[in-house]
Amino acid sequence: MSDAGDTRTGDGEGGRTDRNHRTPIIAAVITGAATVVAAVIAAVLAGGGTSKESPAVAVPTTSQQTSAASPTSPPTTSQPVQTLPATSSVPEPSPTAARIVASPDSAAEGTVITITGSGFAAGEQVRIIFNGTYGKTIDLRDVTAGSNGGFAAQIKVPDDSVNSDQPQSFEARGLNSQSRADTPFHITG
Repeated sequence: MSDAGDTRTGDGEGGRTDRNHRTPIIAAVITGAATVVAAVIAAVLAGGGTSKESPAVAVPTTSQQTSAASPTSPPTTSQPVQTLPATSSVPEPSPTAARIVASPDSAAEGTVITITGSGFAAGEQVRIIFNGTYGKTIDLRDVTAGSNGGFAAQIKVPDDSVNSDQPQSFEARGLNSQSRADTPFHITG
């Protein structure tokens, strides 16, 4: 007799197992786990989520109560487990947050561009920085924000990787307020 094509392995005559029999068992375990996960997700989506105050409990409505209920027990009604706030809790962006714009937003090395900024402290020193490829940073110049917290500065595009797929940007940092803003920039060839 030949054992060619035999998929059995084992530790001798009594310890032989068949790999082909493991596959259905593994598939059954995976299917069972997926079924449990799907049931939990369905329960949560159907309103069975929990809160920190009390665990979620299914409470039958009066129409669902059976005749086996005690005649002296009061009828129960369904209560919501969780409620959502009536308004959105997403904060609105601050109108005074620091912001900068490079015009144009792409240019060749050595080209003079304009960086305008707003939202800094009045009279504050603001440092303009170029964030180049591979983590390279270049301090370009300091400017003073006006009484309204804004500035405009002429900047020469520094030497960096041309047509790189690495992100490049200009950044402005308020030296007193620590306000920061950045804008994407791309050095062209």
